Amino acid sequence: MDVLETVSKGMRVVDVSGEEIGAVEHIVPPNAKAETFEEAATASTQDLLNLGLSAVFGREPRVPELMARRLFHSGYIKIDARGFWATDSYAAADAINRVEEGKVYLNLTRHELAAQV
Repeated sequence: MDVLETVSKGMRVVDVSGEEIGAVEHIVPPNAKAETFEEAATASTQDLLNLGLSAVFGREPRVPELMARRLFHSGYIKIDARGFWATDSYAAADAINRVEEGKVYLNLTRHELAAQV
């Protein structure tokens, strides 16, 4: 069973050190065709303009292109970070160690997760 199938919106997310870092805001399953779509989308100037605008005004995930490809291919969760100044983050499916007792446990620290981007 795919680990993302066991994750639900609102579950608390805990890093490898045991620190609660936020809650699952969004779950995106793997998409093997993501790279093909990106190549097709960047084939014309108009599409490039649309991609640029969507990147500025809310395209998810808000990460560099290489990281976005990795996230789309493996599937990912968006983590709504705790705290007023905290920044939301994304965890690829392979960063999830386990899901139990209504929580998602990562195999990375909060800082390692942020450094992936």
